[in-house]
Amino acid sequence: MLSRIVLSIIANSAGLYVVDYFLSNLCFVERAAVACPVKPEFNLLAFAIAAVTLGLLNVSIKPFLKIISLPITFLTAGLFMFVVNGIVFGLLVWILNTLDLSSLKVLIEGQNVFLTYLYAAIILGLFNILTHWLVRK
Repeated sequence: MLSRIVLSIIANSAGLYVVDYFLSNLCFVERAAVACPVKPEFNLLAFAIAAVTLGLLNVSIKPFLKIISLPITFLTAGLFMFVVNGIVFGLLVWILNTLDLSSLKVLIEGQNVFLTYLYAAIILGLFNILTHWLVRK
């Protein structure tokens, strides 16, 4: 059980780095930064804290959101789960920016923040599907 939790934290950390790499208007930076750098920085502690926070949100908030959105998820053949994942990712960004967990800050540049959350949730979801598939093999 403990190895599964550690593996999940490692996979979420790597997934958050992939999100940081592919989305140029979203970045995980040091708290003093005011703009996203051209090349993503890799701070192991920062991504681990973000991954643990994401894991806690997935265990506590996401099941509640799944139950509430069950009818619309059924009508959209499961595609609404990307919106639920975007909401969870938005909560992650809010928590990381509100609480002073470490020197971590999440910057989002541009006007359409929810679309950025949605893209991040899609990338993170696809990355998690790939890692779970590779681990099972």
